[in-house]
Amino acid sequence: MTEATPAIWDGIRPRSARDVVARHQARIGPFGVLAAAENLEAPTDWAFEEDDHVIVVHLGGRLDRMECEFSVGPSGPVLPARGDVWMIPAACRYAALAQGERAEFVELSVPTALLSDAPLTARVRHRDDFLFRAAERLFELMPRADDLARMASHEIGEALERHLCQRYGHRERIADRRALSASDRNRLADAIRGQLDAGHSLAGLAALVGMDERRFTGAFRDAFGLSPWQYVMRARLDEAARRLWHGAEPVTEIALATGFASPSHFATAFARRFGVPPSRYRAAAR
Repeated sequence: MTEATPAIWDGIRPRSARDVVARHQARIGPFGVLAAAENLEAPTDWAFEEDDHVIVVHLGGRLDRMECEFSVGPSGPVLPARGDVWMIPAACRYAALAQGERAEFVELSVPTALLSDAPLTARVRHRDDFLFRAAERLFELMPRADDLARMASHEIGEALERHLCQRYGHRERIADRRALSASDRNRLADAIRGQLDAGHSLAGLAALVGMDERRFTGAFRDAFGLSPWQYVMRARLDEAARRLWHGAEPVTEIALATGFASPSHFATAFARRFGVPPSRYRAAAR
């Protein structure tokens, strides 16, 4: 990245504007489907952290540079080629910063229940010819409003449902019976982020997913890339940074609302995470 290019979106700074050339969105069977084309002359943020799995199939265009980052998964510079598939598991934070000429893609929102709650592995530049051909055809059909196009789209949706269940549901679930399921991940993320000021305990979090503490600690780190305590701390600091950037609440109120016992503890933890104390962070945002 050049010095003029911003860093990958961190969940706090405003996202860059997206220059959308075409966008067609529909519900096809259990899937949310988006077929889109975007201009990428300016650095463009793509980011996900969803309750559903997200699958993105790259269909065309040219990118000159792209950096991506998963909370758990492959991260770093990568350029998509036609037919490459990105898989973003539910409750996994993913962000990318892309720049070039144009990108054409299809994005599938896949309910976790469709894969029998199996954990999905984060992937970049994955190859799946069936997914590619299905996405390619949906990209052609979705701009059309006629009945034949709608019928064909739903037939593709039914075939996709069978393919995803057979290839990514049962097999991946068997691969690691100790893994947190997709709904486990969502339940834990919601419990932590929904109650940042609560005194979360290892026993309490483990109980949410029916595990003993020892097994839970390893499974949590495998799923989120952090220990439970590190995840809680990051969630608190990310929310505090968001409030400092966008709001006007006093720093002390933000510290207490996000679960810190004292403003001094908050300031120390914040500076360790972001490199500056809360007051300077707010001043920079303004």
